[in-house]
Amino acid sequence: MTGFITAQTTKKTDSLEEKKIDDIVIIGYKAQKKSSLTAAVSVISNKKLQDSNTPSVSGLLQGKAAGVQILPGGGSAGSVATVKIRGTSTINGPSSALWVVDGVVMPYAPNLDPSQIESINILKDAASTALYGSKAANGIVQVFTKSGNSGKGILSVSLNNSFNVFNNGRFKLMNGTQLYDYFTSLKGAPEIPATLRNDGYNWLKGGTQTGTVQNYTIDFRGGSDHSKTYISGNYYNETGTIKGDEYNRLSFRINHEQTIKPWLILKPKVSLSYTTGKDTQASLSQMYLNMPWDNPRDANGNLIRVDEDYTDWYGRDKSNYLYDLQWNYGKSNQLDLIGNLDAEIRFTDYLKFITTNNVTYKNYDDMYYTDPRSVSGTSNKGELTERYQKDISKFFNQMLRFDKDFGNHNINALAAYEYTDRFYKASQAGVYGVVPDTDIFNTGATTGQKPSGTKSDRAYNAFMFNAEYIFNQKYFVQGSLRSESSSAFGANKRNGLFYAYSAGWNIHKESFFKVKPVNEWKLRASRGLVGNTPSPNYGWQDLYSLTQKYNGQIGATWYQLGNPALTWESIYQNNIGTDIRAFNNRLTLNIDYFNNKTKDLLMLVPLPSLTGVDRQYLNIGDVRNKGWEFNVNYSIIRSKEISWELGFNISTYKNSVLSTRNNGTQILDNYHVAIPGYDVSSFYMRKWLGVNPDNGEGQWEVINPDGSRSATSKYNLATVQVTGATTPDYYGSVSTNLNVKNFYLAANLYFSQGGQVYNTYRELYDSDGAYPYYNQMVLENGWTRWEKPGDIATHPAAVYNNNSLTNKTSSRYLEDASFVKLRSLRIGYNLPASLTEKMKIKSANIYIMGENLFTITKFSGVDPEIGNADTQNVYSGNAGAIYPIPRRFSLGLNFSF
Repeated sequence: MTGFITAQTTKKTDSLEEKKIDDIVIIGYKAQKKSSLTAAVSVISNKKLQDSNTPSVSGLLQGKAAGVQILPGGGSAGSVATVKIRGTSTINGPSSALWVVDGVVMPYAPNLDPSQIESINILKDAASTALYGSKAANGIVQVFTKSGNSGKGILSVSLNNSFNVFNNGRFKLMNGTQLYDYFTSLKGAPEIPATLRNDGYNWLKGGTQTGTVQNYTIDFRGGSDHSKTYISGNYYNETGTIKGDEYNRLSFRINHEQTIKPWLILKPKVSLSYTTGKDTQASLSQMYLNMPWDNPRDANGNLIRVDEDYTDWYGRDKSNYLYDLQWNYGKSNQLDLIGNLDAEIRFTDYLKFITTNNVTYKNYDDMYYTDPRSVSGTSNKGELTERYQKDISKFFNQMLRFDKDFGNHNINALAAYEYTDRFYKASQAGVYGVVPDTDIFNTGATTGQKPSGTKSDRAYNAFMFNAEYIFNQKYFVQGSLRSESSSAFGANKRNGLFYAYSAGWNIHKESFFKVKPVNEWKLRASRGLVGNTPSPNYGWQDLYSLTQKYNGQIGATWYQLGNPALTWESIYQNNIGTDIRAFNNRLTLNIDYFNNKTKDLLMLVPLPSLTGVDRQYLNIGDVRNKGWEFNVNYSIIRSKEISWELGFNISTYKNSVLSTRNNGTQILDNYHVAIPGYDVSSFYMRKWLGVNPDNGEGQWEVINPDGSRSATSKYNLATVQVTGATTPDYYGSVSTNLNVKNFYLAANLYFSQGGQVYNTYRELYDSDGAYPYYNQMVLENGWTRWEKPGDIATHPAAVYNNNSLTNKTSSRYLEDASFVKLRSLRIGYNLPASLTEKMKIKSANIYIMGENLFTITKFSGVDPEIGNADTQNVYSGNAGAIYPIPRRFSLGLNFSF
């Protein structure tokens, strides 16, 4: 079963109302009638996933559903985005959504070809996620791949070629002339030759390019009354906009369904992906900081070797990265295999047994070669490093499902047992003194690196039960229960009980409801408890490190203090929603309000070193997360030749820390902090008060013991405090689909308002003279530099080798993260049947598409949307070394036989 199964009548006199035929939607572990759905769920069909040419499934979800944030992983070839549902409900635990593919819980975001997807469900509340227990705290992305059909076989081909254009946003670096004028304006700067006042060498232009994408898919759907088969193959190749960045993927899938007996159906599935990458990548940070006065090539065009003894070079780091890239490189390979052997046994027309059995295997390796002729290879006469990773997961679910009507009553239920585990192993080794142009260890290497590695495993098992009662298609009640055990906890805390209950009411079916424009109106509510499994596999145990030696013998040192009482993060979720269809089903409106509370937050707490061990995992603190979600779709025009639909969704949420350990201040990563009463993503740094107009010095805020506030020009005297947060006030999208005869247009505009982003780049490139031998950024319009007493300026006086610390971490570099992006625009043409018949094909269409076409923002950096999108880290908003997301222009052709 895929995401939707729609029953259709064949007689023109029949109607959906007369026959009471209803859409069936698979939500979590169960199939439900859409009319009785009481959960907060967004359904995304494959038609809405065609406006992006990306290899990452997660990247397709931007703007497709209310309450879903996509944190791009950057613009590198093959980059993967992180999915966050309903904001942040934890501090230290994983905050990204759980992925479920064809009923199988995945250990990580799957490496799938997006063209294989039939539909995606976003599960957002306890009513839809509670049966997944400890892994469901952050919502679920439920993916359904395509299946075969019982009719005539269809062979489809998709061809797409794209061009990627480097996009550096509003971040502009100085050319040689601008840098000369800036340098000579620095107080105390030494004299430099006037001949440097020219545009010089453009490092950014020299290290970037127009990237290309080739994306080709062929698939087959067919079968008979007893057999259905779907086969798909895809080739994806991308070169990045930074030179030397390459990504290549071959993927294959076969989904088969075989009816052995009327009561027995087998459903084997196999998915295989092989991915390679090559990294001879130009250094983006070197492109930014290298000065235009330094040319990487001599008069004859040869690359210059620059090291500590080289004098004719202005840049502080004396680095010509292009010289080393003549020889140095990296390569990677990844194999992903997903195999299912599923079956369905029908005991009666209302009772069936469903078995899901899966193995997921990932093998990854990479190598990095440093040539002895390169500057970086001088000290060790060259280096070769190799890393290997193996990741194996098993998933088994055995389920009984009951669904039966008793007149106006319907009861459906399921009971299941589930087991899943994950094994991970990684190792690394390397050698020095390599022979040039060799990439294996035993070719004359003289010494070796100390090998390193890690290994971990984790297992769960669970019993689950769900039941739903429906009366007369008007009233619905549902309850779920999951009892789970996890090896991530000690013996006394290993078991967890998760639950949910929900109710719904179809008001439009009541006899008193006489509002003719309203076709459907449903009210629904849910409440439940889900868990969040901590990141460490062994947080409850004492851990020792076997890395120290004494008198030639290996000794164990205490690495982590165990906590046998360690347990799940518990998230109590509440949701109230309504769904309305009106005006002959032209208007669809969905509204949800949620209010969640997370208890027993799991955090890694530092301990006094005098105890002999300096770290321990504890359950401390609570967080509240609440918000609204609105989704509206309206069919403006419906006619035989013209149709026009407009969609809009917007989400807003607020979170706050309710308590921490002893209600104190918990310092987090990336300048963030957890303090009761403040946002989970609060920034914690010195507060910038601007420039003193009298002397041009920077100023920061001091909070005095009596609570009063004053200014200081001494950075180290300023008070570290909460200065903002990354959480936006609201975000959402506007989409439109227009069809005029055979022409169509689809567009998606994404927006985010509020929240802040820390522009780390400015510490280096807007440094007030602290880094005089790094290139600097061009000041934005409206920014001014202090020059004389009385100047009201945004920037302090610039001083050569400035040591006033005005460029150190403070709210000076916190900027508004609001933006509006034209995410995609697609224009296409469907060939008319009269033409396709002559061409002896079933259908065909051609299209052009643009992605990331423009961004409206005040942010002075590359992209306000990109931060540290680590799937295990909830903190974002630190715009560091970002690989910019490119603008992409595509030409595509689809046809089928």
